[in-house]
Amino acid sequence: MKKSSIKPIFFLAGLALFLGNFFIASQAQAALELIKAQGQSAVYYLDSRSVRHTFPNDSTFKSWYGGSFSKVVAISAELMKTYPLGKNITIRPGTHLVKITSAPQVYAVEQGGVLREITDESIAEAIYGEDWQKKVVDVPDVFFENYLIGAPLNHDYLVPGSVLLQDKTTKKYYYKTDDVIRPFESAQAVSANNFKLSDALVSGQSFYVRERPIAAWDKNIFNPTAEPWQDRRDCENKKLKAAVIFLADKEYSGPEIEAIQKIKEKIFSRFAEATDNLSGLDVSYPTIIQLNDGYLLNKKIDGTTEIKNEVINTFFDNNPDEFDFIFLWSNFKLPSEDTSEIAHFAAVTNKLEGNGRQILDRAAVYGSQGKLKGIITLGNINKYHPETGAGLNEALNIVMHEVLHQWSAYVGFGLADGRISQDLLRPDDLSHWNYYAGFISPVGGSGWQNNGDGTFTSALSQMADANLRNYSKLDLYLMGLIPYQLMAPVSYIAPKVPGALGNTLEAMARTVTIEQIIKVNGKVQCGLD
Repeated sequence: MKKSSIKPIFFLAGLALFLGNFFIASQAQAALELIKAQGQSAVYYLDSRSVRHTFPNDSTFKSWYGGSFSKVVAISAELMKTYPLGKNITIRPGTHLVKITSAPQVYAVEQGGVLREITDESIAEAIYGEDWQKKVVDVPDVFFENYLIGAPLNHDYLVPGSVLLQDKTTKKYYYKTDDVIRPFESAQAVSANNFKLSDALVSGQSFYVRERPIAAWDKNIFNPTAEPWQDRRDCENKKLKAAVIFLADKEYSGPEIEAIQKIKEKIFSRFAEATDNLSGLDVSYPTIIQLNDGYLLNKKIDGTTEIKNEVINTFFDNNPDEFDFIFLWSNFKLPSEDTSEIAHFAAVTNKLEGNGRQILDRAAVYGSQGKLKGIITLGNINKYHPETGAGLNEALNIVMHEVLHQWSAYVGFGLADGRISQDLLRPDDLSHWNYYAGFISPVGGSGWQNNGDGTFTSALSQMADANLRNYSKLDLYLMGLIPYQLMAPVSYIAPKVPGALGNTLEAMARTVTIEQIIKVNGKVQCGLD
């Protein structure tokens, strides 16, 4: 199975350890899994929240557990009543095709009971083989409402998700979710997740391949109550959440943990201040400490270390997909730290229009269903000095800067002659505000003040601490926090000597209206599905 051409941009291993606000994750299978009331035949699956779910018929149970009832525990009727009743279990994806008794349509099943109609017999044969009809089981009409209808499989290259896949050439086995596949370490690992090798769909297609293999039972693969995989992209801009990962190479120290915590404790208040209390950024989720286990890092001969996508994939194996951002600190040197780049923002998804950014969805590569908007790599924690006021403010400004890159600064504006100007942006980097911008922002601008004599003075140079830069009104508009009707014109200067630097410059003032920005970029609004 060929790897896709997507180049890894970014970056956990076991143990259950809670360190204050830090957490090293683990996964373990629950002991009590299948239950029935004494003297009764109905079998229930007990989920992690102690909610019981009915297997509506024999075919559904066998699709998950084969013919074995060895894990079923008989309990008293009184104890059974203490477990609330949840939704019914649906046929396991990748084991059967389904139809209802009163209609001819045949469906593939995906995670969460999503049905995808197979529109033609030739498509069924191409995906499932010549004996595809032997995979079809009937679902009684009364249970059809337990399922959801998804997009049809109307091409033979549309391999459904949540299935066991075998590479046509190498004969290796993989688990497929969306358009990402993860290898099984062995045939025994396939069996440990209650798949039969005969369940595998044979394919020669290319998908993005995760590095970490599946070595044993995995709760993300065997989960009878998993929610449907769906596009969870949103335009959230007021109640943001971020997770923090501390990635360590072999070992870490107490001072490193303390430094992260000092910065983390101030992010919420600093972000509220920076956004004029129009937005919040919750970073209260325990910091995840990840130790390199061979799948997370790529060490280079120059002494630097690259972080692989697998860091984020493994995070989502063990943590909820509810974060808009992931902040990543390390305790080793990254290649980018040999350049002028202090930190880095990697865009993952975007659904907001009108701010100069393209609609984007690369979430599946990282294991998110779309909630994740960006990954912020902050580099070696040992280069930060939050133990001092100045050092803390500098660290917070870097965080404010990188978060803002989700929305700003990318916009050009229209000129009277129809041309598009990008004079608000840095000419060498069209993702930061120009040095000559007449406002101050964490992503650039100097806030030039007119002295009335043909010169302008940088307001940024007059600040007691330049690291306490708040988001500009234009930033807040591009985030969708201020309506365009309330946006006053913004300005920039054209220095008499092009490229001139200094705190006071001879220059001409230029004004840009919000209408000029909208003319080129459209109004800021949430994109349609």
